Order: sequence, then structure tokens, then C-alpha cells
Amino acid sequence: MKHFAFACLGVALLASCRKDDVIICGPPVPAIQPTPAAAFADLRAASPAVQTFSFDLGQAQTLHTSGGATLAFGAGAFLLPNGTVATGKAELRVREIYTVADMILANLPTSTSSKQMLISGGEFNIQVWQGTNRLSMPIGLPPLLPQPQPQVQPRLTLISPVPTAGLDTTQMMLWRRTSLVGAGTAADTSGWQFNGTPIFPTAGFYKAALPLDSIANWNIDQFWHKYQTSPRTVVGVDVPAGGTGSTNVFFRPVGFNGLARSYVYVPAPTHWECPLPVGADMIAVVLQQRDGQLYFGTQRLTVQPNSTLTPTLQALTAAEIVQLVRKL
Repeated sequence: MKHFAFACLGVALLASCRKDDVIICGPPVPAIQPTPAAAFADLRAASPAVQTFSFDLGQAQTLHTSGGATLAFGAGAFLLPNGTVATGKAELRVREIYTVADMILANLPTSTSSKQMLISGGEFNIQVWQGTNRLSMPIGLPPLLPQPQPQVQPRLTLISPVPTAGLDTTQMMLWRRTSLVGAGTAADTSGWQFNGTPIFPTAGFYKAALPLDSIANWNIDQFWHKYQTSPRTVVGVDVPAGGTGSTNVFFRPVGFNGLARSYVYVPAPTHWECPLPVGADMIAVVLQQRDGQLYFGTQRLTVQPNSTLTPTLQALTAAEIVQLVRKL
């Protein structure tokens, strides 16, 4: 079972209950107020698509993605929401992101919950579904279940290629994110959280064991070693009014495979802020939608204490923005 069932043309984020990290294919979810996911749907469509694999739950699997990653797990490894072992057929969905351009287009920066930027060896959203039921792997000791359960392998092994540029070969760590809802807005208090697992590259690949509970977003990252001891300062970005709810502001570190998210300053919705290390070479990236028109602008800087930028924004098509993002 080593095939792709489909590649979606559009990607949106569906927010509800614990399914706030679910990636679906299709038109953007309707919203009363604009959201970055809806406003930038055409840009999301240019980001890596969700790949799907149909497989037999009763057999051990080794699945290969288009980006060069391998996913492996044992037979009888997944549980239904009621805690019983799932049987029959299921579908594995995976999305892999390895470059800064795809991080921007997919709105998946590498900022931690403490707003510190990480250097990424790959971001992954991995889910297993059986019909409308999202399956998981047992975490820790199995619960008391109403029927005998076969022995299960409580981990999914991810082997992913090391990106060709933008990070060093020292120890990486496994990070997870619990939510993508409200990303970049005043409501966003999440970010990548340390999962406590060290990972080292071997022969051009990382190997990680993932506990697939209801949290599906995983990141193989390291701290930004070059500036880890540098003092941090808040860099501001002023954007035009009228894009409330439809603005994303990022900082791209020149020469490194990471992306920092800026956060809107609540008292002034046209002002965004991001903590960055002093002396770092960065590019501010602004995406905005106003009155149905997409705008894009960048500004390069060497980070200085308490500086504020005002990038010039151009009215462009989604296709034009995608081309410019891929050149950053």
C-alpha cells in the first residue's frame, strides 16, 4: 500500500473542538469575519498538498511520501475513539513541509509557544481516519478496556530527509503543536512545544518515534544556535489599515530554514511585533487582503533594538505572490 489516493488542489484549516489541527481539501470554511485561512485560500492551494494512503489496519505498513519521508507502524496499532482497537481499512493523511516558502504559504512558522523561532528539519501533519472517526495510538499504559486487546506498537516511526540548506547537523528535537486556530492573531497563545525527544541526523535522514494521540502537528527542530546567546528585542511592523483578520506578518531568517511569526499588538491592530535576536539578518514578509485584493511586501533588516518597519505593499495576484515567496 504505497500509493497516493489523491492530491488536493486547495487546503484549509477546519476549526472545531479537538479537531482544530485537521487539514481538509476543498474551498475555505465560510466565516462571518475574514480569517487568514479564508483570505489566503489561493496561496494555501500552492502549499504542499495532503497526501493520503489507504491501508489495512491488520497489517504492518511502510508508506513513502512524495517528499521522501517514510512512515512505518505495526499491525493493530490504532484505536477508535472509544479505546478499542480499530480493524478493517483506514486512511493515513500526511502533509510535509521542508522549506521557508512552503511555511509561509501554509501559514506554518516555526515559532514556539514562548515566541522563540526554531530552525526546522521538517514540519508534518499526520492523521489516521476510518470514516468519520479519527484514530489514535495508545499513550502510556493502555486503559482498562471492555474486551481483550491485541498487543499494539504505540509509536509511528517517521524517517524524513534532512533539508539541504538552512540548518546545522547538531542535535534536533521533536516539537508538537496543539492548535492552528487563530494563528498570528491576538487569540493565538499556542506555538510549537518541546516534546522532549532528541533526534540526530543519520545518512541524510532524521528518525523520530511519534505518539499519535489527537495532536497531529509535529516539527523536527533545533534552537537557532548562531544567536542563542544574543539579546532579543521586539521588532515592530506597521501595516495599512483595513486588513484586520486578513493579515500575516512573518520574519524570514536569511540563510536559515525557519520562520518567525509576528503577533498583532492588541491596542493597535495595524501594528505587529516579533521578538528577534539583535544582529540577525532578517526579511520581514507581509501578506494582507483588503477589499478582496491581495497585497504583498518585504523589507530586509539587520535587527536593532526597538526598531519598527513599514514595508511597501504591492497589489498582486496570488500567482504573483507565490512566485515572489518562492524566491525569498
